[in-house]
Amino acid sequence: MPWLLALITLTCAFLVGYAIRRGSICAVLATRALILEGKPARFRAFLVAAAGSGAIIVPLHWAMPDLATLSAGYPVTRVVLLGGAAFGVGAWINGACALGTLAHLTGGHIRYLATVVGMVSGALVVQFTGAASNQDALPKASPLEAPDLFAVLFVVVLALCLAIALYRRVPRWWRGFREPGSARMGPYRSMLAVGIFGGLLYALAGNWTYMAILSERAARLVDPTILPSGWPALFSAMAVIFGGVTAAVRYGDFAIQRPRMIGLLRSLAGGMIMGASAAIIPGGNGTLLIHGLPSLAPHAIAAYAAMTAVLCICFGVIGWLRRPSI
Repeated sequence: MPWLLALITLTCAFLVGYAIRRGSICAVLATRALILEGKPARFRAFLVAAAGSGAIIVPLHWAMPDLATLSAGYPVTRVVLLGGAAFGVGAWINGACALGTLAHLTGGHIRYLATVVGMVSGALVVQFTGAASNQDALPKASPLEAPDLFAVLFVVVLALCLAIALYRRVPRWWRGFREPGSARMGPYRSMLAVGIFGGLLYALAGNWTYMAILSERAARLVDPTILPSGWPALFSAMAVIFGGVTAAVRYGDFAIQRPRMIGLLRSLAGGMIMGASAAIIPGGNGTLLIHGLPSLAPHAIAAYAAMTAVLCICFGVIGWLRRPSI
């Protein structure tokens, strides 16, 4: 029944947006907390999201290969590594990654509209110059396409990692449902929701992230022969935004904040770097985390590692500069 599938898809999208906003999900914040504050919870929660997505989309692909697709893989080149590193620089300049930008926007932070404009501009530049790393490369199927021994063991490992990460938390979450503040989501709960429902979204609607939609629309301005994403992906992206705004309004977090010029310029510059990098890799950090990593796509693993390393270095330098001189 198409209407039931559409309802499930939009519900998943709404829950993803809700969790992104409630959990203040952002790779920049997670790395900052890890390096400067010594708090690894947010950082580990990103691994929970990847594991949750993989545990859903891989078996779903085996059961319904025509409906659920895994991410194709591209060769790991210097351009891919530089693209991932550049994405980390752009996110650091912007003060938020692609997911964090969405969390800020749905809370009323007008400054991050400049990030979106920058993302589209960066994608346009890459399309004009033909600098995409995968321009002449043929994508390879995921090594998890068939349920062979390696693939089954991989899914089992993901399930075990989830169980280890969550076995002490799930009972506490269950007890918390009866408390007034139970709907407030910590990093593990929010990232688990993003991983599971985001993975389902990739299976049902394709590449649904707002960054992917904007990059594709920008690319079509240059090359009209590029096939557009389907309506499910577009409506899913809108439902994700609606979910984030709903979460912000429900808990009194929504407030229009007028930006300063320096903030706008930082967001514009950071967005341009992130948009160009996502077109080069290809994929922003949300796509890499929830679809590329669980599919064991080589370019996704390399680019995400490069992005994370650069963010760690940036905050490591900040921490070193803040040390009091003896």
